[in-house]
Amino acid sequence: MIDWVPNNFGAAPVNEDIACVATGDTLLEVEKNIVDALRFHVQGLQEDGLSVPEELKGEWQPEFRLSTRAQLKYVENYITRKALARETGINEQQLSHYANGQRHPRLAIQKRISEGIRAISQHLLLI
Repeated sequence: MIDWVPNNFGAAPVNEDIACVATGDTLLEVEKNIVDALRFHVQGLQEDGLSVPEELKGEWQPEFRLSTRAQLKYVENYITRKALARETGINEQQLSHYANGQRHPRLAIQKRISEGIRAISQHLLLI
């Protein structure tokens, strides 16, 4: 799971029993850093003779999910909040609250924001 933490992206496994975190200035950087941290974690567990969590045994491929706050921070360089508000029907101020962590959207709103970002992306692909 990738979230926006003060000043950068932060990542941690959804399984809270896996004690690994990573940060990065960009999505690509945090994705690379969490994969490196998880590999290092597995190596340390194996060297210490401890059990490796099931999802990290053998070959594994991470699946990244972004929180609503991380999505909004990522797209703000490409999509204005005004455009996203128009596409989703969620006002700009409310989107700002979600982006800044002042409010946490319900699941239905999270989906509307994700769908709005995808819809704007599809519009742009037509150019």
